[in-house]
Amino acid sequence: MKEVETFFYSDGIKLNASYFYPDSYENDQESEKDIKKPIIIMCSGFLGLKNIHPARFARGLTDLRFTLFGFDYRGFAKSEGERGKVVIEDQISDIANAVGFVKKKVRENNRKIFLAGWGMAGGMILEAMRLVDGISGLIPVNGFFNAMRVQKSVRGANEWKKFYRFFKNVRSDYTTTGDVENMDPFDIYPLDPKSRKYVDEVLNKNPDFGLQSVWHRFGDSLLLFEPEACLDHLKNIPIFIAHGENNALHPPEEASSLYKKYPGEKELYWMKNAGHTEWMFDENKTFIMLVGNLDRWIETNT
Repeated sequence: MKEVETFFYSDGIKLNASYFYPDSYENDQESEKDIKKPIIIMCSGFLGLKNIHPARFARGLTDLRFTLFGFDYRGFAKSEGERGKVVIEDQISDIANAVGFVKKKVRENNRKIFLAGWGMAGGMILEAMRLVDGISGLIPVNGFFNAMRVQKSVRGANEWKKFYRFFKNVRSDYTTTGDVENMDPFDIYPLDPKSRKYVDEVLNKNPDFGLQSVWHRFGDSLLLFEPEACLDHLKNIPIFIAHGENNALHPPEEASSLYKKYPGEKELYWMKNAGHTEWMFDENKTFIMLVGNLDRWIETNT
């Protein structure tokens, strides 16, 4: 795989990005065989970075002659933007602008573009499609599509009530004082034990990963996030929904619900005995099988 860094602007904010090419790429030129394959825009999930999961998918898929595009959301790594200001609507805008940037590159050879999202971005790509066109297919991997349903499931009934009450009280406080304290991101977006272990042992080794705190508004943004509520704009776009059948962070109900409601051509691929992230390693059998099935599905929709 060969990585070529670039950048684009999202709402005037300069975002760091990369194209990931097959090894045949030379001197700003792709081979004819590579050009015939689609470009996949791979979007990170919560607190994600392009050099983690987008790069991992790129290592798997460039071997199959795909070109991938990844980027860091505003406020992360080398991208401009305020650190800690994590708002889902802003990241949806970043995804839409990434699509616009890649579309300009492929216009000359009429190359197809597929839009993929890991974790939280699995739902964000559905919302971004309200703002763009020219996408040949969607690939949400371990996503969620109704944030309040996920919060209730992961926290349990009693903890959910406590959390919701806390947010209401904080809102009452800051409307009178104007003072808002930032919050630990995982107090708003709690992790299951396996995902916590993966974050601690794998993701935290990346020096750019993680934030000590995020805007309180991230909680508002998250609780309003329900991309499955309106999907009519996607009736002509095929979708490949991939989900771990034992996913405790984003329960399997999320994939089943999206599949049931999705108005276009669709495939639901269950990753057997897999949770959210513990299998996300290049040589893991589950990951290799997912890459192979993505190749198969994209081939049938190209």
